Amino acid sequence: MEEPEMQLKVKKVTDKFTESLYVLANEPSVALFRLQEHVRRSLPELAQHKSDMQSWEEQSQGAIYTVEYACRVNFLEFQTGKQQDPENEDPGKSW
Repeated sequence: MEEPEMQLKVKKVTDKFTESLYVLANEPSVALFRLQEHVRRSLPELAQHKSDMQSWEEQSQGAIYTVEYACRVNFLEFQTGKQQDPENEDPGKSW
C-alpha cells in the first residue's frame, strides 16, 4: 500500500473515531449523569444554607415580635398616663 493512501485511510479512521467519541460524550444519558453528579455534590451545601436561613428567619421573627410588643406596651403606658410625654418632661431632670 502506498503512503498517501495509508494516510488517507488513517485519517478517515481517526475522524470516525473522534466523531464517535464526540457523540458518546454528548449522549443525553451522559448529560443526565453529569447533572446528577452536580446535584449530589451541591445539595448538602444548599440544604445547609436553607437551614441557616430558616434559623435566621426564626430569630428575626422573635426580634420583631419583641419590638412590636415593647412598642405596644410603651404606647399603652403612654395612653393610660403611666409614662410622661417626652416633650412635657422637666428639662432639668436627668437620667
